[in-house]
Amino acid sequence: MINKSYFTFKILVIGLIIIFFILIQVIDLLYFSKPVNLIMIDAITALIASILLIEIIFKIIEKKESQLKNQIDQLTDAYQYIGQINRKIDSLLELDISALDRSKKHSLHESSINIFNQLLNLVQAKAGYLYFKPPIDFKSYQAQIEQPQIKKTFEQLINAGIKEFKHSQNKNNYDYFQSLGVNPEILKKFDFITKPIYMHDKDVGIMFLAFKKNHTLETRDFDIIRIYSFYLALNYTFKPDFSIYQT
Repeated sequence: MINKSYFTFKILVIGLIIIFFILIQVIDLLYFSKPVNLIMIDAITALIASILLIEIIFKIIEKKESQLKNQIDQLTDAYQYIGQINRKIDSLLELDISALDRSKKHSLHESSINIFNQLLNLVQAKAGYLYFKPPIDFKSYQAQIEQPQIKKTFEQLINAGIKEFKHSQNKNNYDYFQSLGVNPEILKKFDFITKPIYMHDKDVGIMFLAFKKNHTLETRDFDIIRIYSFYLALNYTFKPDFSIYQT
């Protein structure tokens, strides 16, 4: 859509052309004694042709302007996308195996929470719940928003015996979450992800993520969730002491 200033410029150009043709016809009438009927025919024909030409030119300008705007928007989106990818790559590179070193006296709970918080920030989840089964028996709820219903839903899902990676945004999975007894009203406000945590086929725990409804998650986001799930399982079971190798 042409903005107001653009439309005003167009009217100004047409007005100037009309004035120009009127002056030409006045000169033809006064100095060349051209018949009035011919002046009128020539003036109308030339004016119509000029206006059509101007319309075509402005349509071309408008189209080019729209294409340029789309290209700028696409470029902006591309830069934002690249920025997001770079942040995700940086976060993945920070998954340093040495962070699992128990010689640094990082408790299992502390390191697990740090890993889980990093995941929540990376995929822009609004809330998350991390649960390790006995003998660890550890629970951690993290949230960026005050929404008691989300925590209640997480605690409800812990007892549901979930064994699969589920995302409620998918229609079939949405029905699946409803079948687990999740409040339909909370499903209208948030999307949920469930990801069991396995180590060597042993079910050691589960994590839940909550997102604003219809938050876009791409394939790489699900891959990152899987990577962090493995890293949490590794943190749960792998307790090396690297200090013996330090000099």
